[in-house]
Amino acid sequence: MRKNALWLVTAVSSMALIVGPGLPAAAADPALATTASQTYTYDLATGTTSDPVAQAKIDKIAAQLPADWRARLAAVRAESGIEPSGLQNAIAAAIDPDDYVCSDTAFSAWVDEIVGGIDFGTLFVLLIFGVLDYPTYDAVLYGSSANQADYGLPAQYQNSMSVAFRAAKKFWDVPLDDVDFLAMQNDMLQDPERVARMVTLFWGLSPEDALSIAEQLIGIIDSAPGLAGGDSPLFTLNAFAFSAVDETEPPFANLPDKMVFGEGMFTALEVLGISDAGPRAVLGHEMAHHVQYEAGLFDSPLTGPEATRRTELMADAFGTYFVTHARGLALNTRRVLEAERAFYEVGDCSFTSGGHHGTPNQRLRASTWGADLASAAQKQGHILPTLTIDLKFEEQLPVFVAPDANE
Repeated sequence: MRKNALWLVTAVSSMALIVGPGLPAAAADPALATTASQTYTYDLATGTTSDPVAQAKIDKIAAQLPADWRARLAAVRAESGIEPSGLQNAIAAAIDPDDYVCSDTAFSAWVDEIVGGIDFGTLFVLLIFGVLDYPTYDAVLYGSSANQADYGLPAQYQNSMSVAFRAAKKFWDVPLDDVDFLAMQNDMLQDPERVARMVTLFWGLSPEDALSIAEQLIGIIDSAPGLAGGDSPLFTLNAFAFSAVDETEPPFANLPDKMVFGEGMFTALEVLGISDAGPRAVLGHEMAHHVQYEAGLFDSPLTGPEATRRTELMADAFGTYFVTHARGLALNTRRVLEAERAFYEVGDCSFTSGGHHGTPNQRLRASTWGADLASAAQKQGHILPTLTIDLKFEEQLPVFVAPDANE
């Protein structure tokens, strides 16, 4: 299966962090840590910390879990293919980052501001038990557009996004009728029964024990004002396409294809000032992933981060082709590219991460190319076949990823 990497943070499980109370991970360096009255170590590899409050919370919950609880959590994650949330704190470059323009953005500044208002010990506890992934797994396993109460889109976006979704299914020459479109809502982590369902997924506890741990986790979330009692956009700051086409084992086998849009992503697009074209541009990108599933376009000679970057840049190009094409959404090209320029501020500099999407400049190049292709195709009065667009994209990929630091 395939899911877009969460843009909030990406786990670097071997890192040991030294930070001060309340400092965001992005600020975790010795110079800043020494400004705090007390510094603590947070070791993601062992799940331990010198922060006594956080460690006590970890110990209390861990005592109710199987002895191999960390291995079980890792096993479910590996089976699902869903990338864990975590702390992006150290990136070693497989591609020399000095060759590329990639810097902090308005988006990352907004995320840093939110995270900076949250006690880091609380975040660490949630990371250790995989809680930041719970809304994603909940949507993948149990989400359905038929349940509007728990998985409905925000009311102000319901009409425009539903229309765009139907248009995307008709636009592409691959079967997309089986894709379900739903939302992750911020308040999932306020529901003890749904949180307990996630605890059961990872650790197979009895209903009573799972509910006990769920209530503890919700209490930990409630203790951090910056998490808004579980209603923080950080919990659903993502949109992704999901397919279980290659899954053969429960609980992921035989699940329907889904496109999931996080409520937090709508919030982010509003903050970036692109709530008009932005959501539909993201929808175009995610539906492009389903086009890739159906047309077999994920396979390539590339591996690791370069392979993921290829599929993400292709989705950028395909998505923009659809949203700007006269027979697609016919959105204004200039406005779409303006929106994507802001949205692609979430394009990352995680050159060695398996979830690397490409830098903001690379993503914008791919999108601009898709818009130009749509403009040329619509003059001929037709929609190019998926495989034709793919061939053209593969020819251009080296141009998209060329070093740009000296441009």
